[in-house]
Amino acid sequence: MNLTKVLVTLLLASPLPAAAQEISRARIDLNGTLLAGTCTATAVSKNMPAVGVNAFPQTAAGKGGAAASYTDFTINLTACSSVTGATFVFGTDADRHATERDSFRNKGAGGSPYIAIWLRGSCSAGPTYQPAQAVTKTFTTATYSFPLCAQYYKSAGGLVTQGPASTSFIVTITYQ
Repeated sequence: MNLTKVLVTLLLASPLPAAAQEISRARIDLNGTLLAGTCTATAVSKNMPAVGVNAFPQTAAGKGGAAASYTDFTINLTACSSVTGATFVFGTDADRHATERDSFRNKGAGGSPYIAIWLRGSCSAGPTYQPAQAVTKTFTTATYSFPLCAQYYKSAGGLVTQGPASTSFIVTITYQ
């Protein structure tokens, strides 16, 4: 046998190395959010007292509130679980009075356009809470009470006339 035949025979009889395997890869992205616990919030419906138009400044340029209209109320949170606080947002920009931008507009049909509803932390003192304002409170108990006070407020530009005075808005509560 000649050497070439031997080499060809050996090459054909030997196993060939396996071809490299293709490797597939798949990316997995898992996204989520861990939320704070929650509470149960109760709706508030409160009647403000009737107040005479003479309780307000009697000039078109005059501005001021009627102390006789103070109406206290509370936003109550109950059944709070795993909560360290909450952020309250009082309505939206659409709830603002046209000229008294820190007050809520009168939505009473046919009511005086010069009356707004002023919201503050308490009837005796406390900060003013404006439409669309976010206020953060911290607490770690199963219940929380956020005291508030509403008051009729006359804006400049005209005289208060008799008629309905009311407002409504959504308080959005985000828990921490």
